Amino acid sequence: MQRHRAAAVTDHEHQFFDAGHRPGPFGDFKWSLDAPEVGNGPIAPSAGEKLAPMSSAMQQAWDAAVVAWRKFIGELANGEMIAIGMHPVSGIRTEMVGFEWSRAELVLDVRNGDLIEGWYGRPLGKHTVRWSAIVLGPAEPMKAAIPEQKPKRIDWDDWWEHEVARREKGLLPNKKDYLRQAEPLIKERYGVTTVPASELRRIKAALYRGDSERPKRRPKRKNPKRKG
Repeated sequence: MQRHRAAAVTDHEHQFFDAGHRPGPFGDFKWSLDAPEVGNGPIAPSAGEKLAPMSSAMQQAWDAAVVAWRKFIGELANGEMIAIGMHPVSGIRTEMVGFEWSRAELVLDVRNGDLIEGWYGRPLGKHTVRWSAIVLGPAEPMKAAIPEQKPKRIDWDDWWEHEVARREKGLLPNKKDYLRQAEPLIKERYGVTTVPASELRRIKAALYRGDSERPKRRPKRKNPKRKG
């Protein structure tokens, strides 16, 4: 692909070789995982995006890039390459499963390393960042670089602050779905295998009541000793 670099004639074309900017005045750094096609230019998933014709050299460079792009996404999907990213809810950096790269209607921001759903074909601002700050590499070296996370205890004060912040932003799920969605997030965030249902129910009730402080478990009352 880079052998065509010398023939680039516009600033947009030079950015393509330097940083992965899709060529053309409507181009950006967001590459569709399933839409680029050889010979058709860097057309986005949304219909109707019209781009000025590319130079012959730029078209050849684009075609070569699409072939390499498809190979690259395939290697991520089948596990030949490993991606480590930050989950937007848990805030934990972890290995992304290959299935994440097989979903439809996703784009990868090649400049910022974000995997985004719904960037095209939805009203502005309705997209979702599924993973952020992604780093990539061959499978074995990357797996060796992932730090082993030992099981931890749940920090309920931390979880309460996390959920209050979500509540303030209007990001809490429907009340009926809270327990089902919160349990796997807690397991992932704190590296535990079980979540005490009673404590989670107390937090759920306080969250949806609008409490400002985390509810505390009441100490058990000791039965007084009977005299005689």
